[in-house]
Amino acid sequence: MVIDIELTLNRFGFGKISENKFQILCFRFSKWKIQNKYSISFEINWRNKNENT
Repeated sequence: MVIDIELTLNRFGFGKISENKFQILCFRFSKWKIQNKYSISFEINWRNKNENT
């Protein structure tokens, strides 16, 4: 099983986003059932207000 933990600095919420992803405050958790693969990853994501810089 692969588990992904994502810290989103501009998005906050609580609940299920998709079949394998849910959010608690600024943390999004995803999991995939991939045979013979085990990993946990952590990401930090944010957006700039001005995308042209």
